[in-house]
Amino acid sequence: MSYIRDFTSVTVNQNQTVVQINAGDSNFSVKENSQLFIEGYTVPVTVLESDSNARTLTLDKPWPHANVDGVSARVVPLGDPDTYLTAVEANRAAYEAFVEAAAGSGSGSPDEINWSIIIDPPATATQWPTWVQVQGDINEVLPETAKRFPNFPEIGGKVSVEQLPDNIDTDNKRTQALSPPVKQNQSLTHILSDYPTLKKTEVLPEDSPNNEPQIRYDDVRGLVHVSLTDRWVTMPTVIGSRKFAIFPRGTFIRLNSAYSGSIKLRVYPMGAGGNGLPGNPTLANHQWHEYETTVTDLYKIGEFSSEYFEGIIDYVELDNSWATLDADHSYYRSLNGYFDVAFGTLKSPFQTFYQKADGYWYSEDITPQTPNYMGLSWTQDPNNYRNYSVDDASGSTDALRFFGDDYDEYSFEIILVVHSMNRHMAVTVSNSAPNIVYEAEPYRFLTNAERIYFKRRNNGITGSMTVESIKIRIPVSEY
Repeated sequence: MSYIRDFTSVTVNQNQTVVQINAGDSNFSVKENSQLFIEGYTVPVTVLESDSNARTLTLDKPWPHANVDGVSARVVPLGDPDTYLTAVEANRAAYEAFVEAAAGSGSGSPDEINWSIIIDPPATATQWPTWVQVQGDINEVLPETAKRFPNFPEIGGKVSVEQLPDNIDTDNKRTQALSPPVKQNQSLTHILSDYPTLKKTEVLPEDSPNNEPQIRYDDVRGLVHVSLTDRWVTMPTVIGSRKFAIFPRGTFIRLNSAYSGSIKLRVYPMGAGGNGLPGNPTLANHQWHEYETTVTDLYKIGEFSSEYFEGIIDYVELDNSWATLDADHSYYRSLNGYFDVAFGTLKSPFQTFYQKADGYWYSEDITPQTPNYMGLSWTQDPNNYRNYSVDDASGSTDALRFFGDDYDEYSFEIILVVHSMNRHMAVTVSNSAPNIVYEAEPYRFLTNAERIYFKRRNNGITGSMTVESIKIRIPVSEY
């Protein structure tokens, strides 16, 4: 049996003593003090011990060179120390004799040196000796069990109960192997359980997430709720906010002195087109427009020839001044003008709007505490003005109306939670889809220049509901 071992791939790091055998080569019975030759290095290193289970070799000194990975290597065992010592001593004596002769310090000329020792050294001085050269035939010294795969009783014998560790359950005839800890990779199911789950919801979460990663999306209200360890956080879906001046009929800007020259406006008509603007231009409702004209002796912006503008005036530019109407001021110095009314009560026309990713501005909630009109079959909760109930409202005018005529041309977003409803209910005066309640659930309705008017669709309706919010909805300007 050859005790020279060839390894196709080994790894050892600088200043480390452990050499890892990467391939399936055997390191069984590697002898202590064997010499390890690693590809690329001429000087061998000494092997202190070998572990065939861990497939490692332990060096007597740390590896002095750079990291080595995936290179071949060979282990050659050393022979009997006395035999090696004899060979080394002979080499040493020959070398010293040669040096003395060359330096002229010997007892005679170089001819007197025993050159036979140098010319014909022992075989063990010119090569790594084989086991046979040093020890003889190894098969003569090996036990029988080393020449084949032994049976367990031949090498271990029978283990008594007293020799077993305490944690082995011998009463139930079970055994428990002792082994190094094994690192197990998480299963795909366990890995996926660490990712937050996405669930659709129709209510604001009030339960504790109990440390479970969750994302709940409310597609009615457009809200995203993210769980923390014991509570929920609602993520903002607003990407911008500002104020708009919404001119109801009769509201205008009165200039302190007559203006003559060019005027440019950015407006959003909401009912009467361009009427009330300088020159009463023809403009489509519910669209943004930039309008420019020339005026003479203009005193009012929002009233012209007894016509009143209804909608948003966003920007005004005169010859030498301009103003964006996005701040809640009663007087704009750059225009030398202030807000006034032709009739009714003067109040701020400014409302805060929030821009969302769908390309629209949404006002703050303007649900009135007292509706404009409520039919005889309708009842408002005295403790919560948002809650209403209806009992067999069968007439076409037995309805619930929130705003007066000034709001009929506005576009709205309505969030309505219907708790119960026996039949279909119309949400707008046109009594047409998609603004229809079909059953008890949360709804998001988008009206387009149409009066909000809760009423029966065909036959009498009975039910209850909560008006969560009513918001004015306008598109983002393209200018």
